[in-house]
Amino acid sequence: MSHPEKSDHSLICNGSPWNNNDNDVWLGSTLTLSRNLEKFNFPGKLATDKRKQIVALITKKILSSAQLDKAKLLRAEDMPPMEKEFLVEHFLSSHGFHQAYVGEAFVLDKTGEFLAVLNLKDHILLEKIDVKEDLEKSWDQLVKIEMELAPSANFSFSSKFGFLTSDPMQCGTGFTVTIFLHLPALIHSNRLESVVKNTVEEWITRTGLQGDPREVIGDIVAFHNSHTLGVTEENILSTLRTIATKLSVEEKGIRQQLKKGSDAEVAEIKDKVSRAFAILMHSYQIEAVEALQAISLLKMGLDLQWLNGTSHITLNSLLFSCRRAHLQCHYGLKVTHEELPHRRAEYIHKALHGLKLLI
Repeated sequence: MSHPEKSDHSLICNGSPWNNNDNDVWLGSTLTLSRNLEKFNFPGKLATDKRKQIVALITKKILSSAQLDKAKLLRAEDMPPMEKEFLVEHFLSSHGFHQAYVGEAFVLDKTGEFLAVLNLKDHILLEKIDVKEDLEKSWDQLVKIEMELAPSANFSFSSKFGFLTSDPMQCGTGFTVTIFLHLPALIHSNRLESVVKNTVEEWITRTGLQGDPREVIGDIVAFHNSHTLGVTEENILSTLRTIATKLSVEEKGIRQQLKKGSDAEVAEIKDKVSRAFAILMHSYQIEAVEALQAISLLKMGLDLQWLNGTSHITLNSLLFSCRRAHLQCHYGLKVTHEELPHRRAEYIHKALHGLKLLI
């Protein structure tokens, strides 16, 4: 098997499915499946030659999968740091790909919805992005890929603990679902905590966009199952779907209240949206977190009909494309670290050309 080119930007810089996402509250989900091979130690205890052996064994099957569209292998040692960072941003990953090197690899397909990670934490991590609220279909695709691998892979399995993983909490099904919800109305009306308390079960963990539960960036809140042992795949899927549905209803209900509220009741929120408009439209330079916070407020303002001249597709795309690795992809790696804040502002100005504030 020949090595891929060191920079396959047509694959790495693929923005789909986030570029065509018009979702207002439930932005999307990621589904991950962890598996290990029976005859090998976990990656942390493997020699480089054994890691390479696993990559050769697994990629031969994945690259020929009928479930994938023109899948390609990217060896970690051939990838610059920006490409690894892009994968973290694109797949909203809680795993750090930056340290991946010799004997570790990634498989992506043309859709930008599938990623296989080899030898990072477990031998195989299969991940699928879903933006159509069709968790079951995405899960079915992962299962079919797993079944294609199973005859030659011989997965580590215990009759007592299920599929074995490097993290004991992820044994059992080895299946994790993470949903990403845009909840600005709940957050800025200080109602999120009470709603979450009454909605989310104890075995579901809440985090921010970058995996830190204490830091909510862009008013995006993520929920995922904290363990996979003792729960079925069906239970995981139904529980996360129920949470997404209930919180979406609560968020939309508060937005409707804001539409009907008096000026005094909504003045503070309108002020935040107006300031976000000014920041995004007139900044000479802007950092990523500040941009994400402002874009979030514009998304809510658009839904409340306080502005026009843009769309949820444009704003959702900006939530991803204004981050560092995505900008580097857009500008073809020609932007220095010092130039990025200005280029980000410039990029946002162009994307929001024609935006008008109506309040």
